[in-house]
Amino acid sequence: MKKKAENEKELELPKELLESIAGLNELMSQHQDQAAAMMYRLMFRHERNLHVLDHYSDVVLGGVSGMGSEFAKEDYRNFLQYLSYVIPSEYAPHKEMYEEELRIAEDDDE
Repeated sequence: MKKKAENEKELELPKELLESIAGLNELMSQHQDQAAAMMYRLMFRHERNLHVLDHYSDVVLGGVSGMGSEFAKEDYRNFLQYLSYVIPSEYAPHKEMYEEELRIAEDDDE
């Protein structure tokens, strides 16, 4: 019993580290939400410049498998739908990137 308590204590992370991680996650979430808002704004204005769209969509895509926004998957799927209508030739490569991020997220969950 005493040994189990010692092992649990060894596995505890310092409170400051946990607070730092929580703060970092919050910052990442805010950054991704801002990028998603700008991405939606560009889509609303029918932006066709892929470099401009990718600048924001890449930030959102990073949230699919990493820390950050809980809405990243939905936001990126909406971006894919937009691409399929506006720049159809770019839909397939972007969908492959999205599916790869989903696989990474699944691997991390295991």
